[in-house]
Amino acid sequence: MNRLPPGEILGSAMPRHLDERLALRFPALFRLLAGRATSLPPGAALRRRLAERSLSRGFEGLSRGDPEFLLLTMAPDVEFNYLGGGVGFAERYRGHEGVREFTRDWIAAWGNADYEVERVIDLGDRIVYRYKVTTSGDSSGAEITNTQGGVAYLGDGVIRRIDTYWHWWDLVEALGLTQ
Repeated sequence: MNRLPPGEILGSAMPRHLDERLALRFPALFRLLAGRATSLPPGAALRRRLAERSLSRGFEGLSRGDPEFLLLTMAPDVEFNYLGGGVGFAERYRGHEGVREFTRDWIAAWGNADYEVERVIDLGDRIVYRYKVTTSGDSSGAEITNTQGGVAYLGDGVIRRIDTYWHWWDLVEALGLTQ
């Protein structure tokens, strides 16, 4: 895995995708379209596909230490809760700067990670997602793969709060899901 100083973006190895560049260039248009997508009925195929794509693009950005696309999907005062994540992380980060701080903390602890979104569950005002993280410890170099989960709480077309769980099963238990 590549190691980057916090906040440094991989140059040509992992550039932003065209849709990310367009969204960042025209944030008002992106937010308008995202608001329309979140107003679709829960379970609508287009809504689910857009949620999956946004999650994948957001995780790709985190992989390269570039959370800016992900921040477009979040309210400026977003609350980011990292539950059960271990030593070196705050339990709560606030606002866009808090998400940037979490990204720096994560890269400092684990380097760059590979993320794979495995499942998206649309609950209307919440999007639940399961993803696999593969990374290695900075000091030990030991590679780990972990299945984690998150809940994005939506409001006014943006994410208002995110609860991220270190273990998928902790999320399942917290929400009372059957899977």
